[in-house]
Amino acid sequence: MSITEQLTANSMLIDKGVIEYVEQEILPLYEGFDRAHSTDHVTAVVERSLALATHYPVNYSMVYAIAAYHDIGLPEGRELHHINSARLLREDERLREWFSESEIEVMAEAVEDHRASSDHEPRSIYGRIVAEADRLIDSDLVMRRTVQYGL
Repeated sequence: MSITEQLTANSMLIDKGVIEYVEQEILPLYEGFDRAHSTDHVTAVVERSLALATHYPVNYSMVYAIAAYHDIGLPEGRELHHINSARLLREDERLREWFSESEIEVMAEAVEDHRASSDHEPRSIYGRIVAEADRLIDSDLVMRRTVQYGL
């Protein structure tokens, strides 16, 4: 059972429609990314984000979506991937089925703020959660991501 299923089963309120949409339409996008940003990476970031979120009074559906979208802008260029990922999140009309415009803006800012080389602190707890989850990776993965970035 995935952490998403475990947390949902344990009364973590993640909208089932959000889970279904993300698993069918967003997570598969990572299959074409480099090995350092594959579906394994996004799944790990989602799981760590949800685990960290249990320590804060946050909307778990938002945390889940932010983690899922955090790197989807990579095909448009690594240097601005955080900006492109946030733009793609803002432009995704399906998200309006579950989130208000203000929630979408908070989510987009969190996606922008996740980047390790960012010159500012995340603007919200959501950005802090996903940024930390994206950094909590094992040493083998750090090496692989470094090599992938260099290539």
